[in-house]
Amino acid sequence: MRKSLTALLTLGLAVSGVSLAAPVAVNFWDFFGGGDGVRMKAIVDNFNKSQSDIVVTRTTQVWGVPFYTKVHTAVVAGDTPDMITYHLSHMPQGMTLGDLREFTTADITAAGLAMKDFQPSMVKTMNDIAKNVTGKAGTYALPLDTHTYVVYYNKDLLKKAGLLGADGTPTGLTGVANFTKALQTIKTKTGVLPISFSTAQDTGTPWRLWDTLFLQQGGNLVTNGKLNVADLNTKGKVALQTMVDWTKQGLLAKNSTYPAMVALFTAGRAAFMMNGNWEAPTLVDLKAAGKLKFDFGMMAFPKLFVNNDTWADSHVLAIPTNTKKPLAPEKLSAVLKFMGYIEKTGGLTWAGGGHVPAYVPTRNLPDFKSLSPNNQYSDKAASQIKLDPILTYFGVGNSVYDSVGNNLTPALLGQGTVDKSIGAFKADLQKFDAAAKK
Repeated sequence: MRKSLTALLTLGLAVSGVSLAAPVAVNFWDFFGGGDGVRMKAIVDNFNKSQSDIVVTRTTQVWGVPFYTKVHTAVVAGDTPDMITYHLSHMPQGMTLGDLREFTTADITAAGLAMKDFQPSMVKTMNDIAKNVTGKAGTYALPLDTHTYVVYYNKDLLKKAGLLGADGTPTGLTGVANFTKALQTIKTKTGVLPISFSTAQDTGTPWRLWDTLFLQQGGNLVTNGKLNVADLNTKGKVALQTMVDWTKQGLLAKNSTYPAMVALFTAGRAAFMMNGNWEAPTLVDLKAAGKLKFDFGMMAFPKLFVNNDTWADSHVLAIPTNTKKPLAPEKLSAVLKFMGYIEKTGGLTWAGGGHVPAYVPTRNLPDFKSLSPNNQYSDKAASQIKLDPILTYFGVGNSVYDSVGNNLTPALLGQGTVDKSIGAFKADLQKFDAAAKK
C-alpha cells in the first residue's frame, strides 16, 4: 500500500512538472583572485540562478605552481574536480603529464559551441601543442580569453610632458629610440618615474617585457617544435640591454614588488605601467570610487622594433583526466552546459576584468565594443598576441619563469652583465630541453 502511494505521489509530481531529481553538482577549481575572482564568482552565481538542474561549486586554489601541482596530484589519485581553469602556456606540460581530457566534437557541440568561433591563433596553438605531444591535432581545452601585455598611461603626466595628442592618446612612442627619448622627457619635465615595473619576487613581469622586446625583433626560441637558442646571442641580448639601460637611467623602476608597481602607478608617481590587461578593473574601480586622482588610458604595446608581436597567454577551460572515475554522462553534460554559459553568456562579465574574450562573437557585441577601457586596446592587442613557446618548460608554473628570476633579473639589478645573464639563461634552456627529452 505504501509503495503504491509513493508511486502515485511520484506520478502526480511528474505530471505537475515538479522534478524529484536532485540538481547535478559540478565541482569547479579556478585560480582567480582580485577582480578576476569577483567576476568569475558573478558568472557562477548567475548561472546557478538561471536554472535549477545544475549547481556549480567554485573553489579558488593558489595561482601558479601550487595549482598545477594540486591538479596533477588529483589526477594521479583519481579524485579530480569536474572542471578547471588552466593557462594555455601550461598545456604542453599538462598534456605531457596526461592531466587533460580531450574534448570530442560531440562535447563541443553539446556545449553549444564551435571551434571556428574562437580566436584562430589560440585554436592553432592548441592544435600545435597537441601535435607536439600526441602526434595529432586535438582539443584539450576551450579558450576563455587573451590576456596580453599593455601599457597603462597617466594622461595628466603625459600632457605635462608634451606627449599627449589631441585625441588623448600618447605620441612619439614608436621605435625604441623615440620611446626612450619620451621616457627621458617625462623624467625631465615631470620629475616622476617614467615606467612603473616589478622585479622583486616577481619573475612574470620581467619575462613578459623581455619576451616582447625579443619577439618584436623577430626573435624565436622554437623552430618546428624544437628549441632554438640562436637568437639569444643577438636579439636576446638587445632586449635585455634595452631593459638594463632604462633601469640605469632611472626610466624603469628597480627592485619593486608587483604590488608596489601597481601602487606607484595608481598613486600618480609613474607615467606608465607595463603590465597585463588584468589590472584594468583595478583602475576602473579606483576611478569609480574617486580614489584615482588622474585620468588614465590603456594602449596595446607600442612597436619598438621591426614588428608588433607582444607576449600573451590565455586562460582556458578544461576537464582533468580521471581514468579511475570518469565523468558520468549527466555530469559531463552539466559541465559542458556550464562551459558554454561562461563563453556565450558570461563573456561580457569576464571582459570586465580587462581580458579580450577568446569567443569572437562576444567581441562583436555592441556592448563589448563600447566597454571602456577595453575598447582602447582590445582590437589592436588581439592582433599582436604571441603565445609562449609550445614546450613543456615554458609557461606559467614552469622552469623558464624561475630561470628568468635567477638569470635575467640580476642584470636589471646591476648584479651581473647582460652577456653573463643571457649565457646562463641559454644554458638553463638547453638543460631544461635535455631533461624534457629523457
